[in-house]
Amino acid sequence: MTAFPTFDATLLPHPHRRDTTVVAEFALPTGSFKDRGAAAVVADAVARGARRVSLDSSGNAGLAVAAAARRAGLDAVVRVGPGISPAKEALIAATGARVEKFPDRAAAVRACAGDADAYDASHVRNPLFRRGISTLARAWAAKAAIPDRIVLPVGNGSLLLGLWEGFAAMRRDGALDRLPRLVGVQADRCAPIARPSDPGDGRTIADGCAVLDPALAPAILAAIAESGGEVLAISEEAIDAAWRRAWQDGFPVEPTSALAFAAWAALTAGPTTGVIATGSGLKRAPGAA
Repeated sequence: MTAFPTFDATLLPHPHRRDTTVVAEFALPTGSFKDRGAAAVVADAVARGARRVSLDSSGNAGLAVAAAARRAGLDAVVRVGPGISPAKEALIAATGARVEKFPDRAAAVRACAGDADAYDASHVRNPLFRRGISTLARAWAAKAAIPDRIVLPVGNGSLLLGLWEGFAAMRRDGALDRLPRLVGVQADRCAPIARPSDPGDGRTIADGCAVLDPALAPAILAAIAESGGEVLAISEEAIDAAWRRAWQDGFPVEPTSALAFAAWAALTAGPTTGVIATGSGLKRAPGAA
């Protein structure tokens, strides 16, 4: 695969706990960690001579891939379900990408599978997307010591698996002497990893993690177990409160990112901690429709 653009890591101290660093992935070009994966898959699409990329998305991945494709001179089609926020849909369309709406996410996935003329840029199906996300590990380590534990939202698992891939590679290379514990966080109403026997109905304000049947669930569980970590489920009330508090603390995040902040608030202080703020709240602020 050809080389692809990589991004710096923005590390911000938390104002209330010295043991905590917030990793501001909302500072990336389209406002989420998905820019890392998009850079990798679009570079591969160019190397393979593709003229068009496609993917199904709830918003952030679609925007990241659409923007990266436009920079590379490729067309993009983003297939979405009815749950996409109007703001994210408008942002994707603003890149010039074609947005196709389907009655549900499964239908969008099937349409992508049937699109034989397009390069599949899916953050679930294309492992190169996770390779792009893995660059966060080295970008983080270049600025500061990797903490004892990392708290992050989990939906389809591309962030958790990509980050774990990056840390594991650093450990193999001798660049890390220990691996961090991963604390994956889901909404109580959509908790197929935290509570597979009773995952909920999927209706959560943390829409970026509203995935009831993650295809990569076994790999997610394996990575968390290998790290010595855990998976937590958070109530809607706690997500909303953490979302508002994050803004008040100077972290303008979207509600999916608030999963990590809510879990962090419930964890005991002491171990050094990284909270990954996955997406920008400038796409959706507290109190906005």
